[in-house]
Amino acid sequence: CPLFQLHATFEAMLRQTASLAFRASRPSLGAGAPPPMQSAKGNQIKIHMSKWWGSYKAMDGVVTQHLSPYEQQAIMPWVRTWPQRLVKKFTSTAGDWVPPFVFMFGIVWWSEKKHAEIAHSHRD
Repeated sequence: CPLFQLHATFEAMLRQTASLAFRASRPSLGAGAPPPMQSAKGNQIKIHMSKWWGSYKAMDGVVTQHLSPYEQQAIMPWVRTWPQRLVKKFTSTAGDWVPPFVFMFGIVWWSEKKHAEIAHSHRD
């Protein structure tokens, strides 16, 4: 039947065209294939990613690894050292804040005593 032969020919052409269209992206695992790439940790890189990482060149001065903000401990060093720093700040600046505090306490104590003396002077 000529129609069947035409259909078979068309099917063969379609299969060949599809094969040619995808041959660049098809992995070749046969003889002569390049060895699989290895990551820095020694894990094998998948074939579909080897083209992506194959052209990667490490550059000096460029940050390639960083800590996640969730892994950084931004508050913990402060929490660990704040008692020592608090004592150091208070003791190093005591000359600035102790004399005015003592003077103010003396004024308040004297004024309360004087007020009580004046308020009760008429009772004698």
